[in-house]
Amino acid sequence: MITRAQIRCSAIPWIASPALIYTILYVNDSVFVKSSRYAVESGEAAAYGVLAITPAVAGAAAWEAGRDRLLGAVRGSAARGPVRRFLQAASPVLALQLALSLVALFLARITVGVWPGEAAGLLATAHLVLLPAGWLVIGWTLGILLPRALAAPVAAIGCWVWMAVPQSTGNPYIRHLGGAVDVSSNITDIQVSGAYTVPWLVVAGFALAAVALTGARRRPWQAAVALAVAAVTFLTGRALVLDWGYQTPFKPRDVALRCVGAEPRLCVPPEYPGDTAYDRRQLIGPLHELEAVGVPMPRELRVASDELPLGPGVWPLHTAYADDLADAAAVGTAHAHAGPGECRIPGERARAWAALVIGLPDPDAQGSLSYDDWTEVQRVRELPAPQQADWFERAATTGLRCQKDLVR
Repeated sequence: MITRAQIRCSAIPWIASPALIYTILYVNDSVFVKSSRYAVESGEAAAYGVLAITPAVAGAAAWEAGRDRLLGAVRGSAARGPVRRFLQAASPVLALQLALSLVALFLARITVGVWPGEAAGLLATAHLVLLPAGWLVIGWTLGILLPRALAAPVAAIGCWVWMAVPQSTGNPYIRHLGGAVDVSSNITDIQVSGAYTVPWLVVAGFALAAVALTGARRRPWQAAVALAVAAVTFLTGRALVLDWGYQTPFKPRDVALRCVGAEPRLCVPPEYPGDTAYDRRQLIGPLHELEAVGVPMPRELRVASDELPLGPGVWPLHTAYADDLADAAAVGTAHAHAGPGECRIPGERARAWAALVIGLPDPDAQGSLSYDDWTEVQRVRELPAPQQADWFERAATTGLRCQKDLVR
């Protein structure tokens, strides 16, 4: 049981306030859409707090370990076992981690509007527990090996550097090993679980290496074991994320869509913001403009992951707004005539033509289209409707591109 004397002599009085302030800042800055009521986003918003919580826990653990080490033989005179003695000595650190984690969770609940939920949101919430726990062990071992006045800042600053600095380096893989949360899932795609489990594996390996290092004074060979464990841990983590690039991979979110209206119906994830029925009515007019020049009316407009297959008559939307409809028309038409596939980037000429048809201003319709291509699109708009529809079908099918083609 933690006592007032323990708190007064611990690192909590000098580390709690700055850790609390930075936890609040990190969690509040992580949410871009207030009250989205998206349970996955709530968990990830709370997980942003690890960048403040984990260094605070590491520094406090190093301080408590140094204070516990000063007790010397007094520690062994207690009737408690080693695990109970450790939990008693580390209770101020555990209390600090618990308090800061609860603050992060409550802030996420207030900001997003719901508690963390779904498997991805709960996995992000577990990040608040497991990552600081690993650094608690590392900080504790540093407090055993070094004077606490040196061990505490080394643990806290070293932890923060390991988590934060790689985010701005040129080595893409190393930013995935520290556990700092720097991207968020959306309502159609979620981060892969490795975004959390790989940092847990890495910190667990480093913690084992740190524990092995504490016995190196009596058994020098344990220093070699600690170095080997740390090296294997780092190389294993690197191998797991080497093909990720600079961003954490995403996977399609498995969720039942909410659909409104008859054909063409609009289907969106449950957390989609706004009035879905109103958005559908706003899309009907532009769809009739496309139909008037020979583009078949879709059966369904769907806001979903680009990695999910499109069924017959389905057009993919990223947002249920008319500005996005030109892209959807080009991609949906290409898939209708070229067959199902994974490519979702529309051809520029087909997109520009569709944008003109639905009534977007010329600058928005042209986009990045070259002068020659834009001149051709304007010339096509003067042709009879059947010829326009034929040209659009060819341009949409031949111009469709894949994301993997753009990154080569």
